[in-house]
Amino acid sequence: MFNFDMGMITTWILVIIIFTFISIYFAPYMMTFQARIALKQVRKSLNELEKFAQQSKKTALRSLAKYGRLRRDVEPEFNNFLEFFTIEPVRDDPVGVLQRLEHVLDVRKKRFEGVIAQLAPKADSEAAANLEMTLEGAMASYTVFRLVRHLMLLAEKTKSYQLALIIQMQMPFLKEYGKAFLDATKTFVEGKPIGDGIGAMVATRLIDSAPCHEPVEDTVYAETKFDGRKLLIVKAKGPGGRVGKPGELVKRLVERRRVSRIIMIDAALKLEGDMSGQVIEGTGAAIGGPPTEKYKIEEAAVKHKVPLDAIVIKESFKESIRPLNKRLVRAVDVTIERVKRAIRERTKPGDVVIVAGIGNTIGIGHLAKELPKEFPAPPEKEKGEIESVMLPFG
Repeated sequence: MFNFDMGMITTWILVIIIFTFISIYFAPYMMTFQARIALKQVRKSLNELEKFAQQSKKTALRSLAKYGRLRRDVEPEFNNFLEFFTIEPVRDDPVGVLQRLEHVLDVRKKRFEGVIAQLAPKADSEAAANLEMTLEGAMASYTVFRLVRHLMLLAEKTKSYQLALIIQMQMPFLKEYGKAFLDATKTFVEGKPIGDGIGAMVATRLIDSAPCHEPVEDTVYAETKFDGRKLLIVKAKGPGGRVGKPGELVKRLVERRRVSRIIMIDAALKLEGDMSGQVIEGTGAAIGGPPTEKYKIEEAAVKHKVPLDAIVIKESFKESIRPLNKRLVRAVDVTIERVKRAIRERTKPGDVVIVAGIGNTIGIGHLAKELPKEFPAPPEKEKGEIESVMLPFG
């Protein structure tokens, strides 16, 4: 049996009451203190993001200045364009929303082309395409910095402790974005193939030396044969930085030819813990970005009852916009074998098969012999490095 001492019970009750009172009284001060620490860390990270944005800007300006105009003349116009924005069409009435979105994106692209022509008048078409990508990288880096600065100042002015803690928790991902966009800007300037172009590289390897046709702007296809099948290989025009309109071209080919199967190849953002360079298969239209091109492929496939195969190569977000490395290049050979096996197993001699290599064609032309021979080794993984950056497949 327990012996209860009324004095001890009273003491414990008093301790609990005092502790509860202290906790209630000092809780707001503790939150304030914690928020101040969080904002201090956020400000330090914001300085890093600002450096990334400034470096991206300087890299882009140096690149533009090589094509006919002095940097001091280019910089004011460049700064004005850094905050260029695109307003998506209204979605309350969904009828025709993708057509309206495509129109807006087409206008946006023409604006970018016009700005590059103005800032770099001596750039040829391929160099201009790379400069467009360089400008996109600088804009993305600057946008990340502005977004974090906005949230931090908002938290300071409103004394919103919750917002301060949310920014602190998201900062590791935001810093990864900022650093990745800086690396991407440098890569675009150099015109090197990036991880996102791995689908286009597979297409070029399959094209080999076949002649290419450009029925759709910035998008080409070549006609080859494999094991008695006729292959129509689709990719964006290279070696400038373009993604083209593969959906429009695939749609036209399906409407004009008796296509038996569509095989799509693209990069896919891997999950944390997945292995980069792993090749996996599925079904559906493997294409990221705005849904306009994906919709065209799906619509054509349904209308003409054409099966859709998807083959994707896993890679991290940073790998997708950094120079293509040896580990991902090895996956190209694996992917080509997967494509050939799919053609042998799922089609018959005499069939027409579309093989679409999706991705940015910077540094990737149309002839296999012109592809780069040397690629950098995969960067060594840092301790605690974030790879997936919380992005969906695309």
